[in-house]
This record gives sequence, C-alpha cells and structure tokens, in this order.
Amino acid sequence: MTHLKERLRNLRRWWGLRRLWLLLAAAVASQNVALLFHTQGGQASVMGLLIWAGALICLEDRLPLLRPQPNRVQLVLGSVLLLWVIGRSAQAGHWDGALFAMAPIAGMALLLLGVPRRQWRHCREALLCLFMLPAYVLVLRVLPEQPISLSVAHGAGFLLNSLDFAARVEYRSVLLPGGGVQVLAGCNGLDLMAQLLCVAALFQLAFPLRPWRAPLLVFVVTPLLGWFVNSVRVAMLAIIAGAGHGKGSALFDFFHEQAGSLLFSGAGTLLLGALYLGLLERQLSAHSTPQPTSTKTRQQELT
Repeated sequence: MTHLKERLRNLRRWWGLRRLWLLLAAAVASQNVALLFHTQGGQASVMGLLIWAGALICLEDRLPLLRPQPNRVQLVLGSVLLLWVIGRSAQAGHWDGALFAMAPIAGMALLLLGVPRRQWRHCREALLCLFMLPAYVLVLRVLPEQPISLSVAHGAGFLLNSLDFAARVEYRSVLLPGGGVQVLAGCNGLDLMAQLLCVAALFQLAFPLRPWRAPLLVFVVTPLLGWFVNSVRVAMLAIIAGAGHGKGSALFDFFHEQAGSLLFSGAGTLLLGALYLGLLERQLSAHSTPQPTSTKTRQQELT
C-alpha cells in the first residue's frame, strides 16, 4: 500500500512537471515570435512561427512520453540559458543579430530543463528546426543581390510582355507607358528565397524524403520558385504603378511593404508544400506497392 501511494505521488509530480514544461515551452515560443514581429516585421515573425511549428511537429510523437527529469547540472544550465534569453530580449534592438540566435538557445534551454539526457537523440530534428532561424539570416547574406535583382526585373518584364503589356526593362527598372518600378535589394525576393529554402529544410526534417534525389530536386527547385513568385509580385507592382497608383498610394504600399506582400510569401510556401506533398505521396505509394515476385520465387512458392 505504501509503495502504491509513493507511485501515485511520483505520477502526480511528473504530471505537474510535464504541464509546467509545456506551458514554459509555449510561452518561450510565443515570446520569440512576438519579439521578431515587433523588431523585424512580418517576414521574420512568419519565419519564427514556421520554425517553432516545425519543432513541434518533430516532437509530436514524443510529447505523450515526455517525463521532465532534469538533474542539477541540466537545471542550472537550462535556467541560465533561459534567463539570458529573457534578459537579452529586453535589450534587443531593430537590427540586433542576436535575435535570430535566441530560438536555438531557448530550444537548448528547454531541452536541458525537460528532457532526460538519454532521450536527447530523439529531439535532434526539433533542435535543428530552431537552427533554421540563424540559417535564414546566413542564406540572406550568402545569396548574391545584384544578379538576383536583375534576373527578377527581366523575369517580370517577360511576364508582362507575355500578357501583352508593353513592358521595357532597363537595368533594374521595369517600365510601362504609365510608370514602372525599380527592383532594389529590399524587394528582389532574397528574403522569400531564404525563407522557402529554410521551409524546405523544415519539411525534410519533419517528413524526410528518400532517396537523395528527391530532396536534391526540392532544394534545386525551391529558389527558382521564390524567384518566380517574386517576379509575379514585381510585375503586379509595375501594373499598379503604370495605372497611376505609384509609390505612396494605398494599393501600391499594401502589396509592396504592408500585409499584401505576405500574400506572395504564403503563395510561395503553398506551392512548395504542394510540390513536397506530391513527392512524399509518391514515396509512400512506392513503399506500399507490393513488389512483383520473380518467376523463380513463384515456382519455389508453388513447390
């Protein structure tokens, strides 16, 4: 009887710690996304939301088995990292590069506080998802700005001429008879390409494709998809400017700088998701299709 009471007491204690850890993880993720929104804007906050959602998907099967049992070293290290994230967030400015490192650091703090060391290998994919946020910034720095801007301008001009608009491309400018737009560094789609590449990596971590040719195809097509979506956006802005609603008008600013620009980000993510889902379904159907048996094997079964 005493043994049973002790087990019930331990079970209640474990259940309380588990709920506390889940609440802490939800609060940390919400704080990180809100911080990105207030300091970096909508694009970065969408990226933050995606990487935390990817980490949750990778941990989804493990959450019912989660039993927080941190030892003293884990408790101290996890608390120190979490306090650093909270303190550093309070000092963060608009152009603070440390903002993009806070998600993986907070993830490591949660790992130390909630997951026994023997189970860390099961959280590898979830932690790698959180590292996609600094990877997003790294891709932005690595991709060349000028060639992409010029190619987007020519892509938008090609789309407009295909739709019978009298478009003319001069270096970075896409011009129509009534006006035009200039493709500068801030609107050349680099951020969209980086976001889609990181989303493709999140998909691969959460729902891995096999063999290597399928993920290679995804990572080759993804930046081209971002280029195409942004070329459509630039062509649309050129049409708006050519109709007399240039920069400063409500319609132009909505699709250029405000929430309307996120529609193209969502469209790119949706197209990437459709491509990935098609490849995943093809992989699953190939595994579920029974392999044809050879004539020799059939004869052996008959005998």
